[in-house]
Amino acid sequence: MVEDVIDGYVSLERAALDYGVVVVPLDPELDEYRVYPEATERLRASIAAERPGWLAEDPADVARQYRAGELDVLDLVRRYGVIVDWGTGELYENTTRQYRELLARRSAAHWT
Repeated sequence: MVEDVIDGYVSLERAALDYGVVVVPLDPELDEYRVYPEATERLRASIAAERPGWLAEDPADVARQYRAGELDVLDLVRRYGVIVDWGTGELYENTTRQYRELLARRSAAHWT
């Protein structure tokens, strides 16, 4: 994960939000970062507890939060399984339903 942060593939924020890994910059100019195992463990436990509820959130409410600037595209797709028109924020109900069904079969079934 640290290498992905150094290489610019993942931001510090997205490392935490998407992967549950707490990476702290020590000296970014020298590409020195550290993963904090204890904080990562706590964050992952929190994500595991919240994750099942994310796919149960009302898609229309999630889309509204996106339009209000409270959530970004990655939050919609990775956390809530909601698909919208990225320009207008219009909810794609059928696509969201299909995507959530896919998530339930392929990944949510393995969340513990």
